[in-house]
Amino acid sequence: MKEIYIKSFEELIKKLEPLKKRNTLIFRGQSDKNWSVIPKAGRKEFHKNYSATFTDAHTFKAWKRYAKFHLDKYPDNDWDWLAIAQHHGLGTRLLDWSKNPLVAAYFACYENFDKDGVIYYYAITDINEFERGENPFEFKNFAVFFPSGLASRIINQRGLFTISGKPEIGLEKTLGKQLHKIVIDSKSKNGIIRSLDFYGINKLSLYQDLDSLSDYLNEYLKVLGENKREIETKLLLSDE
Repeated sequence: MKEIYIKSFEELIKKLEPLKKRNTLIFRGQSDKNWSVIPKAGRKEFHKNYSATFTDAHTFKAWKRYAKFHLDKYPDNDWDWLAIAQHHGLGTRLLDWSKNPLVAAYFACYENFDKDGVIYYYAITDINEFERGENPFEFKNFAVFFPSGLASRIINQRGLFTISGKPEIGLEKTLGKQLHKIVIDSKSKNGIIRSLDFYGINKLSLYQDLDSLSDYLNEYLKVLGENKREIETKLLLSDE
C-alpha cells in the first residue's frame, strides 16, 4: 500500500494537487491510522455477536421498521434504505467514502488528536454490477455503491459507499496495492481543521442540522478563546 506522510495543510494540498485530474478517485478519512478499513458491521464488537438467528440483516430490518416514523419519503429499495441507516449510525456492511478529499481530511482530523490520522484513496476501475432489487445481504462481492440523494448528509459530503460481501475483512486486504494512504501527523490536526473551516469544510457544512450548528458554535468559541489568550500573551510580552 502506497503511503504518503504530511505535517500541514499546505503539504496536504500539495500532495492532492496531482490527483485532481483523476476523476475516478474516492476518499475516506479515519482519525487513527492504525484502524482497519472495515465496515461497522464487520468490526469485532458487532461481528462476533452475530448468529444464524440474529445478524446485521435482522438489525437492519428492525431499524427500517421504526425509521419509517421519522421519514417523509421512503426509499424505493433496500440499498438506499441501507445508505440512510449507515449515515445515521447503524452498524452496516457499507463503508463511507467521498468524492471530495477535503471531506475525507476533516474526518481524518476531527478527533483522536493524539493519534496520526489517515486519508485513504482508491481509483474506481471496475465497479461490480448489481441490480437494486438484489438483496444487499446476499451480495457476495466488493462494489462501489452510488446512493440516491435521499439524505442531505450524503449530498453535503459528496458521499458514496463501498459494500463488502465479507464485511469482517478489511479493505486493506481486499484492495491491496489499489488502496493508497496519506498519513496526517497528529500535531497538525488542529491546524488542518482550522484551514478546512476557512474553506467551508466543517461539521455544520457536512451535517447541516441543529445539533451540528450547536457543536460548531461551541467549537468556534473555544477557538476564539485560544486566539484571545494568544493575543493577550503577545501584548504582555510587548509591554515588557
